[in-house]
Amino acid sequence: MAPSTAALCCAVLTIARCSIKITCAPHNNVLEGTLFTTCNITNAIAINTAPAPPNPSAPLSSQPGDYHIIPFAHILSFELLGSGERIAESGPGFDGALPSISKVDLDALRAREEQTIREMKRKDAQKGKGVSKEAQEIFDAISRTLPTRWADADIVVNDAVLVKPPYTLDSLKAPADKAQSLAQVRKIVENYYKRKNAGGATRAPVAMPIAPRKGG
Repeated sequence: MAPSTAALCCAVLTIARCSIKITCAPHNNVLEGTLFTTCNITNAIAINTAPAPPNPSAPLSSQPGDYHIIPFAHILSFELLGSGERIAESGPGFDGALPSISKVDLDALRAREEQTIREMKRKDAQKGKGVSKEAQEIFDAISRTLPTRWADADIVVNDAVLVKPPYTLDSLKAPADKAQSLAQVRKIVENYYKRKNAGGATRAPVAMPIAPRKGG
């Protein structure tokens, strides 16, 4: 049968650990295995297509797994092949499933999600907008050792030193009382250009063809 999303949710929530056969879009792939879990937040289910273990009541961590996550929208049809083992006299849902299904720590998941978002924003802030590759390389070199941020096209170091386009040693600006910070940044930028120039100087020369000698 071709289930609606709502119908599928209702079905899988009551048959956890059942054997199920699913036909999936877009190539009519058929997956057969044990229903592992369902999620009405991501609108997807997960099934384990690995062979069933000899001892179904063994801990989940000790069982082999070949898991497939399938969005509801990709499910063309599903067929129940057998009901999963359940605790005697248990109600529908995950609580009576064997082996038991651990509860998801939603607070931990949210904290991880927020941390990931913060890290993505931090990395994005480290990328200059509309600046040259060389400018970004200089920024990265400074930020490895000193607090560094972008202010439009300017590089701000320690909230004291400005490295302005074209990002040369002459582009460094700082108040008189920030001489130490200025010296640190100057050293980093100077080393950057030394490495860059050395790399260009040691580049392998291009082989030039030798003209044939006259007279043999």
